[in-house]
Amino acid sequence: MKAAAFPLAVTFKMACKMACGIAYAQSTNDPMINLRACSVMEGPARLQCLDDLSRKIAPPGRPAPYDNWLLSETTSPVDYSPIVTATTSARGESDSTAMQLAIHCRKGRTELVLAGPAVSGRAEEYTISYRVNANPPVQLAAASPSFGPGAAFRGDVVHLLQSLPEEGDIAVRLSTRTGAAQEAHFLLGGLKTVREKLAAACRWPHAVARPGD
Repeated sequence: MKAAAFPLAVTFKMACKMACGIAYAQSTNDPMINLRACSVMEGPARLQCLDDLSRKIAPPGRPAPYDNWLLSETTSPVDYSPIVTATTSARGESDSTAMQLAIHCRKGRTELVLAGPAVSGRAEEYTISYRVNANPPVQLAAASPSFGPGAAFRGDVVHLLQSLPEEGDIAVRLSTRTGAAQEAHFLLGGLKTVREKLAAACRWPHAVARPGD
């Protein structure tokens, strides 16, 4: 009788653990707590819990505006790491055709990406040239973003973002090997707050001195 008591106790403990986890996941609206509750389960119960939870999670709210930027902050459901995206549209263009400049912090990596309907080719086919206010233009090769469409700035993106002024504009020119080019201008107003959010999420090194500091 004693030999059978141990597996019975283990079975009861596992059943209680799964039942309690399901009940706990259903009793709160905090997605982080719900995900952790599902993670303690095993096998089909865990899959069912995650499936039920995915149906109940509300879609993310609208990004918060920061002057010319829209800022979205969320958390990865896989490793709970922060995901921050800041997006601004080109000045003087309609929403449907405007190029967008986006800064992503994802999995601890920072990317600066130019995207939009006109950016349809492979990223390796483009060359990016940018000019900040009245400064000389800087040219660099484009790279494929780690996720999503567009052309990513190659090189030390964090250093570039830290060096940008908090006001003014940045003109970005995208050229192909055939000579076709398009240029867009983006206002930098609001970058200070956006940069602070991204720096904290992606743990940037200490900021470098910027012109005018």
